[in-house]
Amino acid sequence: MTEEAHAQLRPVVKALAEKIRKWQDRRIGEQNTKAALIEPVLEGLGWDIRDWDEVHREFRSKARDKPVDYALKCLGTPRLFIEAKALGQDLGDRKWIAQVLGYATVAGVEWCVLTDGDEYRFYNAAAPVDAEEKLFRRMRISESKEDEAVGTLALLSRSNLDGNLLEGLWAAHFVDRRVKAVLRDMLNPPDKSLVRLIHRKAPQLKPKEIAASIARLDIRIGSPARWTGAASSKPVTPGRGGGKQGSRKRRPGRRVTLADVIAAGILHPPVKLVRKYKGQMLEARLLPDGGVEFQGTRYETGSGAAVAACSSVTGKKMSASGWAFWQTRDAEDGLHELREAREKYLQQKSQE
Repeated sequence: MTEEAHAQLRPVVKALAEKIRKWQDRRIGEQNTKAALIEPVLEGLGWDIRDWDEVHREFRSKARDKPVDYALKCLGTPRLFIEAKALGQDLGDRKWIAQVLGYATVAGVEWCVLTDGDEYRFYNAAAPVDAEEKLFRRMRISESKEDEAVGTLALLSRSNLDGNLLEGLWAAHFVDRRVKAVLRDMLNPPDKSLVRLIHRKAPQLKPKEIAASIARLDIRIGSPARWTGAASSKPVTPGRGGGKQGSRKRRPGRRVTLADVIAAGILHPPVKLVRKYKGQMLEARLLPDGGVEFQGTRYETGSGAAVAACSSVTGKKMSASGWAFWQTRDAEDGLHELREAREKYLQQKSQE
């Protein structure tokens, strides 16, 4: 989600925060919560709430299944479920959590959100952990800083769902949580292996002195400010000693370009790109320099061409990820999304 899109979402979040504070002591009911608080967020994120190919209300995977309030779809496929409750409901109630996780598990949808229009809880329904640990992030519009609320809600944007941003953030969250747990266990009481490690680094100190020092020190283990939204944003990392303040190392999986994939020999332009969208077959051409040509116009990125392609069908400008939208055909007429080429590129880089 671009910075421009973030800017469009800010006034929506500000207006919602004011409404929530005004209505927080009133029982407005679930339907009013959806109409007044949840659907404005979806519209602010660029979803067409009147197009069931994008926002499917009362979605059932099978006719006998109970419906979930909203299924957000990318190219007609459900990517995330939203279960709504009336403003002020206790979202920590186990029955609500079990309900939304159950909907997602039955339908084979990885991500789901439980919300009362103020609080948003993101769950990874497919994670192989207990239900309590499936919770990835939670945020209240009425209590959060505007940047935090916008960044968290931006995770629901079409471009972020197309690009599997949540999957990458979850992987880091999953590892961080376990590392923090291990470190905390090592500090209280002081783990002998940790004491020995410090003793090797500072042999002039006795093990008992080190253990006593660890017990005295106020050592806090927490997560840094996290990248939560725009595809153009970067995670904030502290400057390293001797380096420039704020200098950053390029992170694998971020900002890989089509030119990178071409230079690695994974794609060999000119390559025909295709996508059947809303019943229409769209075609573009990958150029040798990494640009993409659609209907005679050159675009710098696959996403730019994808946005133009979607607009040519719907007449509306909407966000789209080129990696997830465009497909190539192999010699056997099989279709492959461009992001498969990106994954091959990242695998190559990881082995260098």
